[in-house]
Parts: sequence; structure tokens; C-alpha cells
Amino acid sequence: MMKKSTFHAALATLAAITSTACLQSVADTVHLKDGSHLIGTIVSKKDDTLVLKTSFAGNLSITWSEVASIETDETARFMLKDKSLFEAQASSGGNESVILKGQNVVTTSPVDLADVAYINPPPEVTGEGLNITGRANVGLTSNRGNTHNDQLFYDAEALIRGLKNRFTIGATGERKKEEGTETARSNRAYFKYDHFISEKWYAYANTDVEEDEFKDLNLRTTLGAGSGYQFFETPRRQLSLEGGLSYVHNDYILAEDDGYGAGRWAVRYSEYLFGTSTQFFHNHEGLASLDTIEDTIIRSQTGVRFPLLTNLSGTIQYDVDWNNNPPAGYKNTDTSYIVSVGYHW
Repeated sequence: MMKKSTFHAALATLAAITSTACLQSVADTVHLKDGSHLIGTIVSKKDDTLVLKTSFAGNLSITWSEVASIETDETARFMLKDKSLFEAQASSGGNESVILKGQNVVTTSPVDLADVAYINPPPEVTGEGLNITGRANVGLTSNRGNTHNDQLFYDAEALIRGLKNRFTIGATGERKKEEGTETARSNRAYFKYDHFISEKWYAYANTDVEEDEFKDLNLRTTLGAGSGYQFFETPRRQLSLEGGLSYVHNDYILAEDDGYGAGRWAVRYSEYLFGTSTQFFHNHEGLASLDTIEDTIIRSQTGVRFPLLTNLSGTIQYDVDWNNNPPAGYKNTDTSYIVSVGYHW
């Protein structure tokens, strides 16, 4: 009995050692320039950020320029700055470099870490697929008592990103009733196509349609084209600047219709302020007639989005819609304070 128990104990000890060794064998190691190292699973690398999943702190963001070397026990996808793609394991090559070894390719000479553009790049970067993101928000207020009013606001936007192409499709609208009488009703839909000529520069074509009965606007149609520069396009920060030419046609309910060529500019900015929880955004677009400065339209949306539940978020925003030359009898500025709840993907 004693021998049998000893044998079982030895087996258990061997199993524990083997299990520990197996667990350790699937770990990746990141060596830092300060001499320390971290063990976990490399999730991705983009720009100057390496994401390492650890058992003790979840996902860690590590500055890539502070990495001295990496070692992976499992195959990962490496994309270099020259766009070459490797399915390989990584080992240290010394002097801030890495050696990639895979079934189809073996790099006999070390690759500088500075030349590694991505680890596990998303499909839109490799050209193998599309990245689709979007949101849909609804805000509703209903007041009863001394005041009797209802207001509905909605906005939705989808962004489809490929390696060279990006599509933006969106719609927004507002309806309001006071004391049973409708006092506001507007709808707008827009579409924009971007084609990236380089990593940062792109050409665009866009169209926009808008109606607003309470601005005497039966339909405003805008068609345009131009170029843009993408300063940042990361999960944390987005910033682009655009400029081009547009044609604007106003179909009024009572006033005389008009149309004109216009210069267009636009800024689109968003950034997460506290980790990945609260997002600040500011979108600004302007159209100025090439004939007279009086025909100028500017609209902007500024606000913050914050998480509520999984894939659900709240939004507080301030919108400004300014038309320097509205039909006679109408104000040139509309402002809105909006609180809404939405779904994002």
C-alpha cells in the first residue's frame, strides 16, 4: 500500500510539473530596454503600442519603442513596413531585432523591431477583409404639467474600412411637438467615399440630402469631391481634415430655389479621455459659396459618449446649425442640447 501511494504521489507530482511546463511553454515574453521582462500573450502591435494579455493585469499597453526584444511560442502574423506579411514565431535577434521563423519562410537575418509595423494586423490593413463599425442613438423627452412637449432625436452612422477604401453612411433627424403642435421636424442623410492614395492622404466624394419644413427647406442636395488628410486613425484617436468643392442646390417650400458652387472644409475628431471609457468628439463642416460669402453654411456636433452596458452607451452633445443667408423671416442659427442612448458595434 505504501509503495502504491508513493507511486501515485510521484505521478501527481510529475503531472503538476508537466502541466506547469506546458502552461509556461505557451507564453510569450517581452524584454524591455530597462532590463525587465513581461510574460503573457501578445495580442497585437500597431503604431507605437504593443498589447500584451497577462494573467495578473489583463491587457497591458506597452510602448513599442521601449521594447528590446520579443519571443513568441505560438505562430503570429507579422507585417513589416514594406507590407510583407509573415506567419511566424519570433525569437530575439539581438540589438533590438527579431528573427521570424515559420513553415513558409525563415528570416536568416534579424529584422529591426522598428521595421515591424503590425503584429496580428486587422483585416482592413492586410487587404483580406473589411472592418465595420457603427452606432445608432435615440433621444426621447416627454414633459407634462405646466408644459406639454415631446421631442425625438435620432442619429445613426456606419463606417466600412478596407485597406484603400472607406465608406461612411449616416442619418440624423429631430421632431418636436409643443402643446400638441409640431414645432420642429428635420431629417438628413449623408454618404461619403474615401480612397486612400497613401497612408495618410485620400481623395473623397460625398453627397448630402436634408429637409427641414421649419426652415422653409423642402430639400437641400449637396454633391462634392476633394481631398483629405488622416492625421490619426487608431482605436483611441481619430483626426482628419478635408477640403474640396461642392455644388449646393436648395429647393425651398416658399422662397425661390437657388444653387451655387461652394468651397467645402471639414474636421472630424474623436479621442478617448479616460482609457477606453469616455469618448470626446467634435465634427465640423462648412460650405461657402464661390460667388458670395453670404451663402455660407456651417454645422457642428460636439459632445461625449460614455459606456452604460455592453455595447450600450450614453451621449451628451451640443449641435449648431448656422446658415448665413436663410429665407426671409427665418433665423440663421439653430442650436440643440441632446441626451441620447445608443447601441454601438
